Amino acid sequence: MLRSAGCRLFSAGLPGLQGSATTQLYGALSQLPAHLGNHGPCLPNHGPSASMAHAKAFTTSNPMGITAEDYSEMEGLEEGYNQSIIYPPPRAAVGSHAPAFKAPAVVDNEFQTVSLEQFKGQYVVLFFYPKDFTFVCPTEIIAFSDRAKEFAALNTQVIACSTDTEETHLAWIRTPRSKGGLGYMQIPILADTTKAISAQYGVLAPDAGVALRGLFIINPQGVIEQITINNMPIGRSVDETLRLLQAIQYVEKHGEVCPANWKPGAPTMVADPDKSLEYFANTEDTGSEAIAAKLQPITSRKDYDAITKSGSPVVIDFYAPWCGKCRQLGPFMDELVDKYPNVKFMKIDTRSSWRLVPRLSLCGNVTMCRNS
Repeated sequence: MLRSAGCRLFSAGLPGLQGSATTQLYGALSQLPAHLGNHGPCLPNHGPSASMAHAKAFTTSNPMGITAEDYSEMEGLEEGYNQSIIYPPPRAAVGSHAPAFKAPAVVDNEFQTVSLEQFKGQYVVLFFYPKDFTFVCPTEIIAFSDRAKEFAALNTQVIACSTDTEETHLAWIRTPRSKGGLGYMQIPILADTTKAISAQYGVLAPDAGVALRGLFIINPQGVIEQITINNMPIGRSVDETLRLLQAIQYVEKHGEVCPANWKPGAPTMVADPDKSLEYFANTEDTGSEAIAAKLQPITSRKDYDAITKSGSPVVIDFYAPWCGKCRQLGPFMDELVDKYPNVKFMKIDTRSSWRLVPRLSLCGNVTMCRNS
């Protein structure tokens, strides 16, 4: 292999290498790792006299004396060599400190060095995108840049990042938006040419060598509060990023938690089993009207007494809005209403049945249907 081939080259004689230079080359070849060749060290007969003797064997067509076996061994080495690139392992996680970075960037049409450390004390929205001069990417970058002042009002710096060079970034910025360029930019664009930043943030697609659409909201203490990662064809929402940022800041300031779809001004809740009921008390139950829609609901004890004492056949369906089987039986109960017009079909929400039916001593004309 490589060591064997190198020894053959040495044995053939190396013109121009005399004395100590020849000895140094021999030593380097003999110390090659064993997995690069198992033919042992070069011939011990080395030195100025040996070199001069072997030099006579050189020819014009093959001055190094490389044989077919040498070529075969070197080709085998190339095929067996692990050429995969090793990137830094991902270290970004919600609740953990964001991986530090320092990289060249384009800021206000100039090349500058940008680091995470310089924004300490501010919130940072760091978002990655796959490539310059592509399709979805400019729509996202322009959308974030054009609303940079809204983020600044929330003490937030927005930073874009891809694995392209800073020169490519600048060329893209100088391309008109009408031709797919970025135009005027109000946010820095990092050049992660080593791909180390993308790798540490867990967004690098190794086979493609580019970043996925990852977005990270980092608080003033450098801790990651939120992570979103989209596949390459799917763009992100600036409105949603702002909403998440506002929610994060609200929780930090007030200590209360934000429910689904929360926006500034909407109710929040206290993360406590009892105190949270204040929020849930204003939550409207929906969906129960869709369960056996043709059945008449009983909502009071007065209604219940009137129905059960009417003398007419009555079927009462006890259901719960959260019950899947109740919903499955709903269409069947509606069919019974049409099939038996002389029977009164009623329904009672089991959450209130304890008030409506204190005892189960029912009249003979009442049939109870328990779906829950």
